[in-house]
Amino acid sequence: MSSSLYLTKKLKRTQEIDDIISTMKAFANYNIQNAKRKLPHLRAYHRSIENAAGDIVTIFPSLANIEYNLSEKTIFVLFLSQEGLCGFFNENIIDFFNTMSKENYSTVIVGEMGAQEAKAQNISFDHYIKGATNVESIDVHTEELSIYLNEVVIKENLSTLNLVYAKHNDKASYDVVVKKVLPPDFSTFHKKSTNKKPLLYLENHDILNALIKEYLYMSCYRAFIESVASENQERFNVMNQAKNAIKEREQLIKLELNAFRQKEITQELLEIVTTYRAMIKK
Repeated sequence: MSSSLYLTKKLKRTQEIDDIISTMKAFANYNIQNAKRKLPHLRAYHRSIENAAGDIVTIFPSLANIEYNLSEKTIFVLFLSQEGLCGFFNENIIDFFNTMSKENYSTVIVGEMGAQEAKAQNISFDHYIKGATNVESIDVHTEELSIYLNEVVIKENLSTLNLVYAKHNDKASYDVVVKKVLPPDFSTFHKKSTNKKPLLYLENHDILNALIKEYLYMSCYRAFIESVASENQERFNVMNQAKNAIKEREQLIKLELNAFRQKEITQELLEIVTTYRAMIKK
């Protein structure tokens, strides 16, 4: 096999890898933009639930002072990656989790690749569910997670529920945050007054409990969508770096191929001249 043929095949393989990276980059960007379009509406709905809870505890202040016979156990839900090729996404969240003060707690892991990384770092967890790979699949996974958390909270009388996830920002990156979902902080919901007193068909505590369940569901949904956006942002950044590296390699191969072709052409010309001279002498 000639070296020029070898370099030509090597260049072709490099260009094929470049095409694969471009496809992955485009898919990651699609998921980022899809999530970013939904986030403002989701955040607005999240605030409306908090506003409704504020109305209830303002009209019925006694609801904010109800004492529950809860255990001191805390559950942490870590939203990690479902798929690979996302840089240090899982490591950053796990490192953040390791810095938190924790006593008498249990852990739930979301995301298959994240669960593998958690095992590798000796992070024990009591439950695992698959993560969402795109925005369209979030509904199913949110339903599964919220049902499980509702069952665990009731069964074990958990006092605190925290969600740990990557929150997408406007700098093509993310920030790892912790969101305390249960028990709800009624001091943040409470208002000085409310203009309208609603006509209630349910007991006030039933309405508040329904709002808290919806608040839990939407908190999980928001964590999922923020995580999908952040995971894909990390993957997009990694693919962008890989694409730049491939382009540099492709350019080097082209230079090497051109140099070798020039050398081959020169060698062929020398052979032609040598043959011509030999023929003249004869």
